[in-house]
Amino acid sequence: MEVTSVCFLMNMFVLLTEQTEPAENADASFPDIFPRRLQFFEYESITVQCELMEDANVWRVMREFHKSRPTNSSDPCSSPAPSCTIKPALEKHSGEYWCENDLGETSRTLSVSITAGLVILEVPVQPVAEGSEVTLRCIHQKTELHHIRDFYKDGLHLMTCYSSNSYMTIRNVSKADEGNYSCSISGAGESPDSRLAVHRTLTGPTEETPVQCEQNKTFSLESAVRVVLFVLLSLVTGVILYKLRKGAEPQTASVHVCQRRKRITDRK
Repeated sequence: MEVTSVCFLMNMFVLLTEQTEPAENADASFPDIFPRRLQFFEYESITVQCELMEDANVWRVMREFHKSRPTNSSDPCSSPAPSCTIKPALEKHSGEYWCENDLGETSRTLSVSITAGLVILEVPVQPVAEGSEVTLRCIHQKTELHHIRDFYKDGLHLMTCYSSNSYMTIRNVSKADEGNYSCSISGAGESPDSRLAVHRTLTGPTEETPVQCEQNKTFSLESAVRVVLFVLLSLVTGVILYKLRKGAEPQTASVHVCQRRKRITDRK
């Protein structure tokens, strides 16, 4: 009986420990950032928010740039406030952004990267749960014509996707998938690194699933429609040109006949 009680208490302790672990991420949506990305192109507009309606304490946006430089009062988010907007965003504004209240309590930190290059990687802003599905998109600022995309984790090559509308999908995410991800597009360059954060759940992932390239079905459908319309337009144009040519041939022949008759008449 005593052994059973001890086992029961130990199981309860383990269960409570597992349940309290996600509590560290209770404010996982705090702070928030718009657009909901961690990487941005220069001259975009970025807003960081620390507003919590149910919290009596005032939370303010704090930041620390990646590259140390003299403090300037005109810099975005230089004065603590519940929210701040960086417009236009420049590469020098890349850094760590977090929330802090009057009691000195701090939230988790967002590592924001702003690039002057042409490529960014779209990574989830909030930590993702074990067992969920994550999509990482490698985005070109100006075009989708560069077809080859390479994805990396912690500096190591993961995979290559050969379609312009491809993205990388991680199914059944586990803690092993946590790390710094980046991507590159052939002829366009590389993106900055961003961290994919994973938080544990009571169930956890069911089984390991390899990452793989996916295609945007909507984009593929649009491409197919464009091809069909182009083919139809080409056929209609060909038919019209053919009829115009066929219609012009008899007129030319009649002109030649008339000219020949005129010549015969002149001889007589």
